[in-house]
Amino acid sequence: MPLVNRMAARLNRHPIGELAIRYLPETLFCLAAIAALFLLHDIPITHDVVWQFWVARQISNGSVLYRDIWEINPPLWFWSALPIHHAAAWLHIPPLRLLVAVVIGTGALSALLTGHLAGLSSPFPRLAMMLLILWLVVVMPIYDFGQREQLALIGALPYAALIARRSMGTAIPTALAVLIGTMAAYGFALKHYFALIPIMLEIWLIVRKRSQWRAIRPEVLVLVIGALIYGLAIIAFAPAFFTESVPMVRAAYHGYESSWKMMFLRPWFLVWAFMTAFFLTFGGALGKKANPLVSTLLIVVVGFALAYFLQRKGWLYHSIPVTGAFALALGVRLGMVDLRRPIPLVIGPMMLVLPLLMPFLTGQYFNWFRDEIDPILTTVPKGSAVYIATADPMWGWPTVEDRNLIWPSRLSAFWMIPAIAHGEVIGPNPAPLRLLGKRILIEADQEIRCSSPTLIFFERRKNYIFQPMSFNVRDFFLRNNNIRSYLLNNYDELKPTRWLYIYRRVTPAYRALNDPRCPDFKARIS
Repeated sequence: MPLVNRMAARLNRHPIGELAIRYLPETLFCLAAIAALFLLHDIPITHDVVWQFWVARQISNGSVLYRDIWEINPPLWFWSALPIHHAAAWLHIPPLRLLVAVVIGTGALSALLTGHLAGLSSPFPRLAMMLLILWLVVVMPIYDFGQREQLALIGALPYAALIARRSMGTAIPTALAVLIGTMAAYGFALKHYFALIPIMLEIWLIVRKRSQWRAIRPEVLVLVIGALIYGLAIIAFAPAFFTESVPMVRAAYHGYESSWKMMFLRPWFLVWAFMTAFFLTFGGALGKKANPLVSTLLIVVVGFALAYFLQRKGWLYHSIPVTGAFALALGVRLGMVDLRRPIPLVIGPMMLVLPLLMPFLTGQYFNWFRDEIDPILTTVPKGSAVYIATADPMWGWPTVEDRNLIWPSRLSAFWMIPAIAHGEVIGPNPAPLRLLGKRILIEADQEIRCSSPTLIFFERRKNYIFQPMSFNVRDFFLRNNNIRSYLLNNYDELKPTRWLYIYRRVTPAYRALNDPRCPDFKARIS
């Protein structure tokens, strides 16, 4: 990096050098972002994001979210996939490849905005910060690329930098504040847990500014107006989210929860503990003497950490924004003058390396379930329907899309099975959970009869800690007399694999597409 400073010194000697030096870090950074796009454009994409774009395709074909497709997540994530889906069709490129470009582009924009607002006048520190941010928001989450937590982090970082500048009384152009507010509004709206972050930042700003605090600011107006528009849009276009999805989540989504022990026994929790210890030891987190950007970034860390624990899943992608914001806060802290002492300058970079190495530990997305199910699906012609009755979506996704098969179910997976199993075997088994179990069987019977799937799979193994070992998923579905008789009359049971029961259709397929109760889901066009 001293090369950057030498280049800057030489350029300063020429009349046009001042302009060139001003934007040299940004120029080099943009080249790095283009290189990232070139290297990452074809990375494998996680099953949840593949499902997101499957939903977007079905919505484009006339399906109604929360009626024809049962989703537990709010609609914004799926709605935001629609422009990419249509743009990709117009450009004749796969939508997931366009998604990669969009995420890298917005990640680079986030880094540019944050670097600009950080107020670093020297070229090297500014370039180093932007490259660090690009790594944290684009490369570090590579295993779960495109997940909501990654997108929320992209929007949160420039917003934290903007609030830090507000605390210093710096004038911010309205257009810049609106742009940052728009990015933040989208990111914070992806999950209701994230709404804590702008509230916490605003409280910090009130305490910091006191009588000089002003509520009416462009970014605040964008957040408030965006929240109102989003709320009204759900009521107008997806009211079933409140009447159908939310009750199902309340009844059964706790089946995906991890134990508190497993929540803490994660490698990223150790990284958080080390960075927390660093700030407790060397200070600089809060207070009037602290760098405002460090303070706002640590507030973002706390907000995302609360979301991590409130969701209580312990999944890798839930940790991404905590690790990313924490690492950036540490990076900014290490650049401060008061830390130019031997001990923190040795310990700090060692701790910063830990989150930077995470993508090398996780690698790109890899679905180990495919080793078992792919050899079976290779025997199925493209355009065929397959029915996969499992609690884990990784059995079907992204395999079904990759093989151009029809997914006839309203669900990406039977996520309610662990809770139903726990309720039946261990208890308690409240009425909403029992009713959901009965409804699932009725819907499964209808979906199977509507699609006449070539193959039907039932999960054999316990897949979540909440699900008792004694619960048999296949027996649960075969309680329905219609499903049992349909299998008996139309399917042969094949030799099971280690984790799957398999049934192959032996009678001619009949797809009752004229029945209005039957969903008409489309396979991907190869």
